Amino acid sequence: MAAIRTAAKQVTKRAFEGSSPGRHIQLLGLPRTALPNDLRRLCGKSKVENVANAAIDYHRFRPSGEGLLSFTRPEYAAAAYKALNNAVVGGKTVKARTISNVLKPPRARGPQGLLEAGQRGAITGNGPSGGVTGAGRNVVLYGLPGRLPPSTLADNLRDFKLASTEYGREVVVKLEASGKLTYTSRHLVRMASVSEAYRLVRKLHMQSWRPDIHEDKFTVRAFVVW
Repeated sequence: MAAIRTAAKQVTKRAFEGSSPGRHIQLLGLPRTALPNDLRRLCGKSKVENVANAAIDYHRFRPSGEGLLSFTRPEYAAAAYKALNNAVVGGKTVKARTISNVLKPPRARGPQGLLEAGQRGAITGNGPSGGVTGAGRNVVLYGLPGRLPPSTLADNLRDFKLASTEYGREVVVKLEASGKLTYTSRHLVRMASVSEAYRLVRKLHMQSWRPDIHEDKFTVRAFVVW
């Protein structure tokens, strides 16, 4: 597992690096609780302008402690580097570096594209926003029963507003562990809105899954992916 994690880090690092003038700033050493809005507030406080996008970096859908700021021109990124290197976020001093290339999510058009990517096993949870679109509306659920199919999970979440395809299918993707059957499972759920994503997390995080069936065997952990 350690070797796999190291290899994933190396791939991510190579994808982030480049030799041409960069339009992106990578921030390292962020608190694990940092959100894109925290990065934008840092830019405002540091008088950094022309920010095109702010994203949190993930490893298997867990925050890696790194973030990404994108700018429309390299000179804006160069000015941002000077202002943000050794800045303080949440009591932690962060380092900044200018980069040229970033990991891009696999080609996916809306909810249907996310479902198809999940079926291909193309969703790794690595990179900016975990490598998926819809930042702030995606929720990853850990600790669910290993045999739980996405359709049953969607049925159990009928009191929440899930995003759906044009054919009415809810966007729930089971994140397989190398195709092996495990005691617990992870699922990615696309919600209809950011507020609904947080409502789902408040309701399920650290709660037993279907105690009427499983008693206290499965404790759910729920996180919003930005």
